[in-house]
Amino acid sequence: MSTVDTPPSLSMRRDAERRIASVEAIPIIAPFTRLYPGGDVPSWLLQPAASHRTLQRKGQYSTLIRLRTEDGLEGIGECYGLPAPRVTAQIVRDIIEPLLIGEDADAIDRLWSKVFSSMSGGGQTRGYFLEAMSGVDIALWDLKGKAYGVPVHSLLGGPHRDRVSVYASPVPMLDQPAASADYALGFANQGFDAIKLKLGRGARTDVAHAAAVREAIGEDRELLVDLNCAYTADRAVDVVRRLVDLGITWIEEPCAVDDVAGYRRIRDSLPVSLVNGETLFTRWDQREFLVNGAVDVVMPNLARAGGITESRKLAALCETFHVDIAPHGVGSAVGLAAALQLSASVPNFRIYEYNRLPNPLRDELTVDRFDFSDGTLAVPTGPGLGIELDWDLVDEFRAE
Repeated sequence: MSTVDTPPSLSMRRDAERRIASVEAIPIIAPFTRLYPGGDVPSWLLQPAASHRTLQRKGQYSTLIRLRTEDGLEGIGECYGLPAPRVTAQIVRDIIEPLLIGEDADAIDRLWSKVFSSMSGGGQTRGYFLEAMSGVDIALWDLKGKAYGVPVHSLLGGPHRDRVSVYASPVPMLDQPAASADYALGFANQGFDAIKLKLGRGARTDVAHAAAVREAIGEDRELLVDLNCAYTADRAVDVVRRLVDLGITWIEEPCAVDDVAGYRRIRDSLPVSLVNGETLFTRWDQREFLVNGAVDVVMPNLARAGGITESRKLAALCETFHVDIAPHGVGSAVGLAAALQLSASVPNFRIYEYNRLPNPLRDELTVDRFDFSDGTLAVPTGPGLGIELDWDLVDEFRAE
């Protein structure tokens, strides 16, 4: 009889090596006063969209996640930070971390369901809670990719593409149409083939700015517009009709994000792609829009829409209805990397929002910069999310 010991099964080694030991939540803030030390922050940065009329922006925000296993392996994630990253961090500490300690870090889908169901009985499965979940989920995928030595898109069955088409976002709400035109032309000169303009200030103002931008960038570049829920459906029909005449085919959030009938009314009235989803959360939130044929493109933000796990399921649901996804791009470098990994792995990807508002949390936190050229971003190919953070710089932005 052989005396050679039988090696332990892979699952046994996993259980021993990848039990979750800690989940650290790190709220970070890059105040605009850091970018403008004299305190003269431009109004378009304080209020970059119609939806910020009530609560102005004061900086760039995020809550990073640093998840470790008992053997020292580490994964990073991001929770959507606006407008209060400390709130999200506290939810991670008080609710989510205790549910995950000692769990198998590879069991990502089961852990997502465990955490989600912990609050479903109380009806608290959206907002800050789901944003907190999202960052932890992204960290688990990063950790799993590092454990197996492959990028996340390989774990998701990809890649369908190694470079992701992007659009520059946004041309903010500037005072004069000529200023909007100059701002958009700057993006065109940087090599962007598609550019998004923020609107929502009344039909006359919106059309004047859109017309100026269209003239500046020409007919060959795609012009997208975002109304950020500025109108009721009936008013939106009038505004959108005038925008369509300018060759604009992407209309984002023309009315309230939960107005399914309103979206369908606009879609039935005009030959235009209607876009929604950055302020919704799960596939359950999108279901009525899809069933009612009220949306053409869905924009999940992975750092608030349930992470990679839920966004992947949402993409599959959208594919069932022949609807594309175009991930929302507001956040730090970690959320950007996660969106690129998902975008590489799904067949019904259309385009990614490459936000270009001043944001050191997006542009400075990584050791290596993202590769942009010819209107595309390269998908990182390193293990996990494929990025490495500069933790000394992270410490400089800590909100606590």
